Amino acid sequence: MANGLQKPTIRDIARHCGVSMNTVSRVLNEKAGVGPETRARIQQVMESLDYHPHIGARSLRSKRMAGCIGVTLSAPLDVAPVSQRFLVWLFSELYKTFGVRGERLCFDMNPHGATPISDYGRCVWENLFTVCLVAGPLATDDTIVERIHQSGVPYLALSRLDRFPECSCATVDYEKAAYLGTKYLLGRGHGKVAMLKAFTGYQPGVERCRGYAQAMEESGKIVDDRLVRSVSFDPQELAATVHGLLVDEEVTGLLDCSGSEDGASIREGARRAGRVPGQDFEVVCWTYEDGRTVLQEACAHIWLPVQEAASDGLRQLAAWYFQEQEGPIKVVYPPILTEEVALGEISVPQRLFIPAQ
Repeated sequence: MANGLQKPTIRDIARHCGVSMNTVSRVLNEKAGVGPETRARIQQVMESLDYHPHIGARSLRSKRMAGCIGVTLSAPLDVAPVSQRFLVWLFSELYKTFGVRGERLCFDMNPHGATPISDYGRCVWENLFTVCLVAGPLATDDTIVERIHQSGVPYLALSRLDRFPECSCATVDYEKAAYLGTKYLLGRGHGKVAMLKAFTGYQPGVERCRGYAQAMEESGKIVDDRLVRSVSFDPQELAATVHGLLVDEEVTGLLDCSGSEDGASIREGARRAGRVPGQDFEVVCWTYEDGRTVLQEACAHIWLPVQEAASDGLRQLAAWYFQEQEGPIKVVYPPILTEEVALGEISVPQRLFIPAQ
């Protein structure tokens, strides 16, 4: 049986379960011919032993070359439903930093639901990725990124993690963004400021709450958890949540750090509550495009240069991989609050995240 110095093999799994290696192979390849109880027992043993098939060895047998610049998603798509636009942009950035130098690219698009063992680091353990880009938010209890760090593979997470400050990352300061937005509304005389936030249980969500709480406490305000509402990227849920907050007429300030970039749903929620943005309450919205307005009636917008930070991080990741600089990478871009809008409202938002269809 495998120990701390040796990875388990398919033979170990078969011996542990009392089945043939062919049976284990059928489970791994999701083929028929294995009873449900036996299949479940094999999957449970694989998970308990942290077993992963060696894709590098498979590729040698099939005469394919192993090793590529890989992208994996740290959160399920229902948590962070990345848009097609973002993926196309990311592919373009990877091509500019790696593809032009002859490297192969690979996207592992569903490490959370396509296999018996949900693990976004699986292509690192399987020796398929020679470089790993972890796209999406990191869960507060995440341990996989630390294992990737210890593997020695050059990597970059597009999120940081309180519990693992050594993490190689390229992101923006969501805590400061929430602080700036809340402080701005309080400075305009709003006594009761509510906040829409995303990514509950994930680092960016924790940072949003921390920035909001800091601004409230500095202004001598008691943090009322009922005014901090978690939302997904579903427009109907967003509108309903805005309505739920604004039925309280004492709420005159709203910080939209949901990441949805959905001004229409904010208007709809306000309409249901009999409120009008820019008249009887004020909004500070977040946007991911410089100089673009999400909600025309907003008193201010906060630009989060997520793509700019990622581009910087990817350039440094390529330099790390090609031994032009050492890792890990630390890129944390500051947010920018502005009351001026250069290009006007985004009528059809080009979002980083879209709700699942």
